[in-house]
Amino acid sequence: MHRLLHLREVQARATARRGTAFATMACLIVAICASCGGGGGGSGSAAATSTPSAPANTTVSSPTDVLMYHNDAARTGQYLAETTLTPANVNPAHFGKVAFLAVDGKVDAQPLYVSSLSIGGKPHNVVYVATEHASVYAFDADTNTPLWQRSLLGSGETTSDDRNCQQITPEIGITATPVIDRTRGANGVLYAVAMSKDASGAIHQRLHALDLTTGAEALGGPAQIAATYPGSGANSSNGVTVFDPQQYAERQALALVNGNVYLGGPRIAIRACMAAG
Repeated sequence: MHRLLHLREVQARATARRGTAFATMACLIVAICASCGGGGGGSGSAAATSTPSAPANTTVSSPTDVLMYHNDAARTGQYLAETTLTPANVNPAHFGKVAFLAVDGKVDAQPLYVSSLSIGGKPHNVVYVATEHASVYAFDADTNTPLWQRSLLGSGETTSDDRNCQQITPEIGITATPVIDRTRGANGVLYAVAMSKDASGAIHQRLHALDLTTGAEALGGPAQIAATYPGSGANSSNGVTVFDPQQYAERQALALVNGNVYLGGPRIAIRACMAAG
């Protein structure tokens, strides 16, 4: 068992009023970077759309939420809702690690935080953790109680091996920080990309949308990631570069902009490691 987590006291205690429920309907568009490095193929994207049923009980995000890597699309790391921590009380006597939370693998992705989420009719402040064993956990941030756990592996699958790359080892599951959209589905969703290997040895990368309250797949997912782009680099044919899930590691944190989820997968890291191996 692996243990984490450095939680900020303000997040462990944070509460926020539940926002006004509202409905939003927009087709999900997933933009996938097909070749972000190496081989001269340039960068590419592909779009897929789905039309889920109208959300029934969504909530407006709170200023205390941390829904993406470094807290905003600009990746500034700013936490502008801070009201508790000051230079005076951030000291060894009053500030530090508040909990160890047991999970099933390494944690490379940043944990995320949602405040005042109704689960079972009760409000919870929730910390979400994704692991390289391809699991996503939800913990109550105030009591540290596990609320749910979901494996993102397909039937009969395991996590990917490390592809002879020591940067992500011994397994590759969920490396990139997920992103949360509290306005999608019935209760909001967490988007995550998981890498896996099937019984024949084929590598898969899939985009998952998990219900925030249960971890169940939402919006008709998961979706197999596939993309093509004009290029003449590695894994190209007749001037078209094809996304190869065993050569591209999903390492960049997922981004959410205007309801669109953006993914980036650098090929160069795995390619270089495989060449060295």
